[in-house]
Amino acid sequence: MPLFEYYCNDCKKDFTLLQSANVNKEETECPDCETKSVDYKFSSFAAKVAQTSMRRTSPVTADELPKKSVLNLPLPRLRSEL
Repeated sequence: MPLFEYYCNDCKKDFTLLQSANVNKEETECPDCETKSVDYKFSSFAAKVAQTSMRRTSPVTADELPKKSVLNLPLPRLRSEL
């Protein structure tokens, strides 16, 4: 469940609630003064991405390719040589 940030217009406080994504944000009550005079604040989020063995910091060498024959291309010729 995501965290949603709100601002209460009555008691002038910011608060954060852990709510379902399907909740009706207009029906949310302030936990301090219990009024529905709250505004939803758009906030950013952070995601943690697990490091995998696929992430490389160095370029791929020819020895690491599964088919080294891919690199055996003919040398390009100039148009005048055709």
